[in-house]
Amino acid sequence: MNQIKSLLLLTIAVLSLPGTIFSQSFEKGNKVIDVGIKVSIYKVNNPDDKDDNDDSDGAASYTIPIGFEYALSDRIGAGIEIGICNYFTGKDTITGTIASANSFDVLFKGNFHWVRGGRVDLYSGLGLGFSSFKYESNDSKNSHFNSTGPYVRLSLMNARFYVSKAIAINVHIGIPYMNFENGRIEDDIGNDYGYSLTFTGFDIGTGLAVKF
Repeated sequence: MNQIKSLLLLTIAVLSLPGTIFSQSFEKGNKVIDVGIKVSIYKVNNPDDKDDNDDSDGAASYTIPIGFEYALSDRIGAGIEIGICNYFTGKDTITGTIASANSFDVLFKGNFHWVRGGRVDLYSGLGLGFSSFKYESNDSKNSHFNSTGPYVRLSLMNARFYVSKAIAINVHIGIPYMNFENGRIEDDIGNDYGYSLTFTGFDIGTGLAVKF
């Protein structure tokens, strides 16, 4: 009987250990740096196209996001994220060239942490910022598109799973939206005209976080 009691007490002690060691995974005053990789899939539209045909195209990209968050309270965090983004492009069947497309993104974020016990930190939020997008055809015409526009990202679900007091593996899923209203298309044969694009999509990513 005493052995059973001892085993029970030991089990309770072991189960309560993570809560003792890790306490809360997000608390007022915490500072967290996130680094990782994110893959995004977009539907691309030209808002100026007034016909009834659905001329939307698709695009996909990978981004290296680097973020910082400060805990304003035990539930609310604010921070900033920069993203170095490259879009996947294929070889043109006529010219044989491969276009390049990339962007530099900045988001100012606010998050609500709705689960923050022990090793797990689950949160959602909203980011507002801008994206600077550049496209180059790399063919004989040297067509290129440049624009900077607003960038909005709804974080549906973010999770940090702590493997120690300071180190966590993170996962994030979101809905991004970018509007390049004042873009221009130019090339070496004299074309120069305004062209707008909107990107609406879905992204998922993972990485590492460090809390201090």
